[in-house]
Amino acid sequence: MKKLVIFAIGSYVLLMFAGMVFAQASAGRMTAERCSACHSTARICEKLGNRTPEVWLQTVERMKSNGAKLSDADVTTVAEYLATAKPGAKLLCGGK
Repeated sequence: MKKLVIFAIGSYVLLMFAGMVFAQASAGRMTAERCSACHSTARICEKLGNRTPEVWLQTVERMKSNGAKLSDADVTTVAEYLATAKPGAKLLCGGK
């Protein structure tokens, strides 16, 4: 019984981690796709690691008002991704 509980907990943790990795990759792809419709991702990559989550949210909301094809949920997803992405993020900047 103890082994079954440990296996179940381990499986749950692994699935949660995999879900987080997939969500991050999905957010990165969406960001690259939607933002590059109007300007190069290099412009965004220059700012990674230098802005607060609040500033990213304001920026993405402004881009939506300027015509970026983003739902309200997409705005939140993109802003959260940009706020946590490291400089040189692979999905957005082609880095590691």
